[in-house]
Amino acid sequence: MHKILHFLPDNHVWGGIETYLNHTLPLLQAGGRYEVVAAVSKGGKLAAALKAQGIAVREIPLHIKTPFLRLLDIRPMLGLMKILKEESPDLVHIHKGRVEQAVIRLAGYPIVYTYHGYGGPNNLENAPNALLRNIYACTRPLLMALAPYLSGMIIVSHYERQRLYREGFLPRPFHAEVLHNGLPIKKMQNTVKDVDGLSVREELGLLPEQARNTRIVFFASRLNPAKNAAAFLRIAKMVLKNPALKKPVYFVVAGNGVLAERFQNVFSQDPLLSKHGCYLGFRQDIPRLLKAADLSVSLSLSEGFGLMVLESMLLGKPCLTYAAGGIPEVMGLSEAKDWLIPLGDETRFAEQLVEMINLPDSAFEKLSPILKEHSKRFDISRHVAGLTDFYDRTLIKLGDALPEAWQNKVQEPSKSSPTETKRVVNTAR
Repeated sequence: MHKILHFLPDNHVWGGIETYLNHTLPLLQAGGRYEVVAAVSKGGKLAAALKAQGIAVREIPLHIKTPFLRLLDIRPMLGLMKILKEESPDLVHIHKGRVEQAVIRLAGYPIVYTYHGYGGPNNLENAPNALLRNIYACTRPLLMALAPYLSGMIIVSHYERQRLYREGFLPRPFHAEVLHNGLPIKKMQNTVKDVDGLSVREELGLLPEQARNTRIVFFASRLNPAKNAAAFLRIAKMVLKNPALKKPVYFVVAGNGVLAERFQNVFSQDPLLSKHGCYLGFRQDIPRLLKAADLSVSLSLSEGFGLMVLESMLLGKPCLTYAAGGIPEVMGLSEAKDWLIPLGDETRFAEQLVEMINLPDSAFEKLSPILKEHSKRFDISRHVAGLTDFYDRTLIKLGDALPEAWQNKVQEPSKSSPTETKRVVNTAR
């Protein structure tokens, strides 16, 4: 059995990559083909979630939580090297960390890198913050230089792969495979099967009559500039002031981040939004809240894949979103063509949102089964099957033709099955 070490310095945040690992690693381990180990930040939500599902977790010391400043602290790097030495994995799968990628590579371990597509400040085309864009641009040569030394690279959407080539992060001859992200579709649908949407609406502060007649617009996101979260407050006000709005609307926001205090103040003090919405803070029952909503919105200017869009669709809820990154690949329905708004056009976004709010109940009822059926093509089981195949091919390639840097590796037949892929063992470690 091959050992795969997944590495992510999650810095105690919870976003798309953390959600991905939380869903993917248990399924990967359950397949029985691989021994899965996760190296993540010590004491974070991800470490606890993976442990609860039986994943072997090695915790990396976390002293500086700011992503850029963490590189000034050598202790997490030393912790990672200790984990590598003790675990001696056949393959290291990295989900973030170019500097760590270089160190692991120099230590002689084969590396697979998944580029999940990071938020707005890290996209040279659409970054709202020039300083962060320039900092990110400085890391471009490092990714370009390290790419040829990878044993394999996965990107979660065709858009992101083309963008990395276009912006000069990957050399053109380098092959990176597209493997769409996913969610446990049926499992998530079953978790809310018995949820009473009307009861949830009343919990959110709506009176019984309001709960039946009000359109609920749901927004769940990390509340920071990278996710363009502040745009929600502007768009919500534009909707409420639009004379074409025919139905009562209530905005529900869930999430945490640097803008959390601003959202808290607006929804408690603003004369308009305080009457037409609520801010819930960080919530772990997003599917339950979505079940009670009529539709959701996503405002990111850059998304590698767009898990929130998929989560809304699998529950049968339309999602109005910018046509950012891989989202059009997820939203591949003729019925959804008007839900993809040109990047940054807040006026058009608000106008389209009013049109959707005004739709009759029958329109939402008709859309629900179509969205649920479409979401099945992004079930996480398909992703894990593709990932397993990718690992098999990568390990066979390593065993058949060892790169010069790994000449100290030898092949050792697996004891578990004569037909199983040969395990690559570094005898020098």
